[in-house]
Amino acid sequence: MNLLRRRFKIAHWIAEEFAGVIMKENQARLEQWRVESPAHAKEYDEIRTYIMTENERREKEKQTVKNEWRKFERVHFRKYVIWRRIGRCAAIMVMPLLVCGYFVSSEWKSPEVMIADNVEIVPGTGRAQLIMADGRFLKLEQKEDMKLDLPGVKVVATGKKIVYRAIEEEASTPKVEEYNTLVVPRGGEYMLELSDGTKVWLNSDSELRFPVTFVGDRRSVEIEGEAYFEVAKDEGKPFHVLANGSDIKVVGTSFNVMTYRGRTVTTLVEGKVCLTYKDESVLMVPDRQAEVITETGKILMREVDARNFTLWKDGVFYFENAALETIAERLSQWYDVNIIFNDEALKQLRYSVEMKRYNNIQDLLTKIEKTQKVKFLIQGKSIYIRKWMEAYDLLE
Repeated sequence: MNLLRRRFKIAHWIAEEFAGVIMKENQARLEQWRVESPAHAKEYDEIRTYIMTENERREKEKQTVKNEWRKFERVHFRKYVIWRRIGRCAAIMVMPLLVCGYFVSSEWKSPEVMIADNVEIVPGTGRAQLIMADGRFLKLEQKEDMKLDLPGVKVVATGKKIVYRAIEEEASTPKVEEYNTLVVPRGGEYMLELSDGTKVWLNSDSELRFPVTFVGDRRSVEIEGEAYFEVAKDEGKPFHVLANGSDIKVVGTSFNVMTYRGRTVTTLVEGKVCLTYKDESVLMVPDRQAEVITETGKILMREVDARNFTLWKDGVFYFENAALETIAERLSQWYDVNIIFNDEALKQLRYSVEMKRYNNIQDLLTKIEKTQKVKFLIQGKSIYIRKWMEAYDLLE
């Protein structure tokens, strides 16, 4: 049913109920709508209160007009019974408009995200998959602990963190780099401590390939997705992060790397890094961000507040003048939902918004809706983004 048409029909039923003239069939439909969800019940109560408050004000105004009319009537006309009938009919006609006024002022101007069914959308949690050098797959869950003994290291996973701790080995033991891969799915997050003490936070839909122990005169890992690094200092062994053809070389520093949708963006928090892509290199200092432009092979540098780009690891969504397409992508990864735009132009709308990552997704969507530019409809694990006040079909 068309959304706007349904709202006016509900308004009409509530008006008829309030006036005491509602048919039994419509009363049943109204009751069915009221008990569909707690949100409808709350809305129904608010509408009743709204009508009563408005009626009191209107009654005062009507009484004033009626008194003035009676004065005029006594002088010029006699009272007609039809006047009373017209008054009653007008009251019944005005009531739906009064209720619809509530929907316009309350629902549209102070929006609540519409939900077509009761499938729960939950924020991400600590979960990942560890792919061993021998091809084994180990599932890591926040609620389960795990211990492993590998050549040269002890591995302990607890909560949403896995730690590789180097141990002493016999001098005769050959040292060969063996790689593990930590895969974090959509709707997940995980923290890894490498054997050298470097800490890595992985965001949703990301993976890190790393040596069980570092061998030789350099330390190298490969990232896809997004990760925040706190690199352990070792001047004799520079640390390299390989990302989409870029080489980020550091000695000891903190920085964020993001490679979603083919982009490679490095944001430096502390220390210094040298970013190399093909034939171009740049030296980065704190609060600088470098983006690789793959089409031209160039590196674009900009000044930023670096910590705003690392708040995700502290459980905060932070977007500053971000395209709605970017916001939708992050929400899709974290809440593991599909987000569909019905108009490509909506992707370019820009918003600044902040919210805790573990909150209900509706909290952030409601903040965006208050700009009155877009409307969200949640159906199962899909979220549809439409133009504000656009009439579209509710999926019932």
